[in-house]
Amino acid sequence: MKAKKMQKRFIPLLFLILALALSLAACTGVPMTTGWPESTAVDNTIYTSSGQYVYAIDAETGKENRKWPEKAEGTKIFSAAPILVDGQLIVGDYDSQLNSFDPASNAAFWNKKDATGKYIASPVLAGDLILAPNSDHTLYAYDKNGNVKWKFSEAKNNLWSQPVSDGKTVFVASMDKFVYAIDPAASGKVIWSKDLGGSVMFSLALAKDGSLYIGTLNNELFSIDSATGKINWQVKTASAIWSPVLVQDDTIYAGDQSGKVFALSTKDGSKVWELEAGSPVIGGLAVSDKGLFFGTEKGDAICVSTSGAKVWTTTVGGKLYSTPVISGSSVIFGVFEGDKTLAALDEKNGILVWGFTPAK
Repeated sequence: MKAKKMQKRFIPLLFLILALALSLAACTGVPMTTGWPESTAVDNTIYTSSGQYVYAIDAETGKENRKWPEKAEGTKIFSAAPILVDGQLIVGDYDSQLNSFDPASNAAFWNKKDATGKYIASPVLAGDLILAPNSDHTLYAYDKNGNVKWKFSEAKNNLWSQPVSDGKTVFVASMDKFVYAIDPAASGKVIWSKDLGGSVMFSLALAKDGSLYIGTLNNELFSIDSATGKINWQVKTASAIWSPVLVQDDTIYAGDQSGKVFALSTKDGSKVWELEAGSPVIGGLAVSDKGLFFGTEKGDAICVSTSGAKVWTTTVGGKLYSTPVISGSSVIFGVFEGDKTLAALDEKNGILVWGFTPAK
């Protein structure tokens, strides 16, 4: 009976994965499936990619200040969180295009279509380079004017995970089960690669001590020496880890598809604490001095202390697959298949501060 309940619990997520894969495979027509909302908080503004628009939302009131583009454009679908670089808002879309525009005026700086796949992961700034991973198995390195400086195309499957960098080396994980260390000063030359035995969806984190932490769909979490690619340790988890783990001091915090949220020691991966969230945890965790915040597939927004004690639970509805962002005293959750697109909750008590639903 327990096995049957567990199987049923994962069915909604598996259908979502299948639908997203079908959308990614489509070559023509408007995609019928879009990703869940993903956001970036900058000062008092939340920039959210959702469907055919990128929204700029007042973090205090939930009011829409602006959206881009002004009119929907066919297959231009957004699901990756945008990044702000020197006054440019940069975001990729499902139409294989990387877009740069002025968030204050919506004026385009540049639009590049060098890729052939969809942009699922967010780009990242590494030094003077904008690194954009694409579903065509390639990591594109652009300068701030939108010129391609180099391409890394040795991965054998999709790049859905945002790269990380220590300033000298760039690390990118792939669904081909490998993590790659590449030299940005040598046109993306591979320094080392490591087979993790399981596909990496969105999970890749770099700690201050130089350790990479990576969760896989093979129910494992790795600590890897970023200089050499040597595995420091690896531990089995109850289920697949989708999003980046959160590293603070000597502790790792993560959630998995079985609904477990747990803390591990960075030293050896030993368990510090574990709790049952009641539903798959697909997005990552956010942290403030009020606690750790995460969402579940059944629509619960949850705050726990860093010692693993539940502080509050608020039922938002829909599916909370996104990693929440924090702005001021609010924690903002992206909502998939719910009655709102964003829900801002008071980080102290979980009370709804505002909800955002795009005007039709």
